[in-house]
Amino acid sequence: MPPVPKPKRTRRPNYLRQWRKYRDLTLAGVGAEIGMDGTNLGRIEKGEVPYSQDLLEVLADLYGCEVSDLLVRDPSDPEGIWSIWDQAKPAMRQQIVRVARALVESEEERVDTVKPHAPQSQEQSQRKPAKSRISKAS
Repeated sequence: MPPVPKPKRTRRPNYLRQWRKYRDLTLAGVGAEIGMDGTNLGRIEKGEVPYSQDLLEVLADLYGCEVSDLLVRDPSDPEGIWSIWDQAKPAMRQQIVRVARALVESEEERVDTVKPHAPQSQEQSQRKPAKSRISKAS
């Protein structure tokens, strides 16, 4: 019986390539720096080959970012919140946090106080709530 081929695994996207390009580095240059063939690094960037924690840590050091940035943050997105954060001075960052917190809190309050209201038929609006019907039946 011939071997059953494994289905090709779909990996989550990452931003390894974007970070390398953001730092104006080539596959060959990064590969030489970290002791890896540029072709293999390219396959890792494309998601064809899995990466390791050790590789992520080395790349994060080389690219000047956090390991998590390589997986969730596109440095080439000028509208991304982290791109704005990187441009902000420390005092501005405190203000950004205060404004963001106020926005989230006001949204939470709005959601808590505004309840969706579905239109009712005249028959539904004349019905007594179930609680009052139960108490009268007792």
